[in-house]
Amino acid sequence: MRSLRLPLESQLFFSVVAGGTTLLAVYVALTRSQTLGIGLPLALLTFLCLVTAFLVWPHWAFALMVPYFAFVPIAKVFVSPWIGATKDVVSFSAVVAAVLLIVVSREHLRPDGALLAAVLLVVVLYVVNVGGGHGVAWLQGVRLLCLPLSMVVVGMTLETPQRSLRWVATSFAATGCVVALYGIVQQLLGVYRLNDLGYTYDEQLRTYNGILRSFGTLDDPFAYAAFLLMALACALFWMRRGPLRLLVGTIIAAGLAASLVRSAALVSVGLLALWLARKGRTPSAALLLTALGALAVFLVVNASGTQTRTYRAGGTADGSASIVTLNGRVGAWRAALGGPADWPFGRGVGEVGTAAARATTSITPDTGQVVGKPVTAVDSGYLAIVADIGIIGFAVFAFLLARLWRLSRDAARVPLRGAWLPLAILVVMLLDATTRSSFTGFPTATLEFLLIGLTLAAARDAREAASARE
Repeated sequence: MRSLRLPLESQLFFSVVAGGTTLLAVYVALTRSQTLGIGLPLALLTFLCLVTAFLVWPHWAFALMVPYFAFVPIAKVFVSPWIGATKDVVSFSAVVAAVLLIVVSREHLRPDGALLAAVLLVVVLYVVNVGGGHGVAWLQGVRLLCLPLSMVVVGMTLETPQRSLRWVATSFAATGCVVALYGIVQQLLGVYRLNDLGYTYDEQLRTYNGILRSFGTLDDPFAYAAFLLMALACALFWMRRGPLRLLVGTIIAAGLAASLVRSAALVSVGLLALWLARKGRTPSAALLLTALGALAVFLVVNASGTQTRTYRAGGTADGSASIVTLNGRVGAWRAALGGPADWPFGRGVGEVGTAAARATTSITPDTGQVVGKPVTAVDSGYLAIVADIGIIGFAVFAFLLARLWRLSRDAARVPLRGAWLPLAILVVMLLDATTRSSFTGFPTATLEFLLIGLTLAAARDAREAASARE
């Protein structure tokens, strides 16, 4: 607590909360429950340790989040599916740490006011859910969007953002190399050997014209490609020029090629255009942006989109005949959004998309017959927001994204290493969302918002330090 330079009453507050919570957990576990044993106090102690880590050593905590989140999906396959729940515990710990700092030390409330208001309003719209009810699917929808979105506030609130940014960017470049190399190895192993290892068809294992789409340590090729694009952004806009950056970029590019995700080419062109703009080559950047627009229209309109998936009641997706596709994403989007009466406030949080799928599945696979209603998927992050909270809610979310872009553009003018990184991450996020429900995707959404928040906070501190010197 001393490293936070908080007043004595704040240190006392943290000590009382930690000690009181632990004693209460021990009392409940030992006197009121015969089944929990010491599991509950150990779980709470772990949670308190995580909160403390984000408060006292945020650079360590953030840097370790990157490889941990990258390897959670593979751990679910080879260790236990319950490991997946730990990612939410880690994210929630970071949010609690930020809230505690805001409550006990108001000078740490540093996010941009308009940005903070937009984040809170989006969260309120998801919680109230004007267009639907408040069941399991709603709870899943709130969790899937609000936890990642809150990470931008976490990044702008916690201590030492410049130091944290250095550690996170380095961690991202290193982790991206490992994940990319694993994706390359998957090409050598092939579909059948990967299936023998424990991977599942139509979940992790997907092909394009008979060729495996590498997925690395992630759940699917599309999350894998998005993660590598973020690592590539860190390599381009954070690492210094030299042989090491060239090596890292080459490995990540090879891993991207192994994913066979066409939208990755779209995002790569966007990153290249941004890199040229950073170098002052405006005409070349403008030419690339023109090509980028044409490529985006082609991919969005002509790509086949998944419209519905039927999930087993208490199981995973049926990989044989349960997936129904339409001829193009536009038709799938129209089916997901419903009629005009649903557009102002949406069909309701969790009615379609990932949250609806999570609400109809359990951790344990089921080998029985497919039952239950089909789940409508939305292959666009923007349309997923409209389906959840309507055009009104999307207007608030669009303002939030525009505000992030404005703040990132201002940060790019600060003489700070990595000042262009939030613009690069926004390019990855905004283009990826055109063909994938990426604002709720794990682990990319959480890490994208975190990186943006950290870089904006680092630029803010650098700007204030320069003003103080003047």
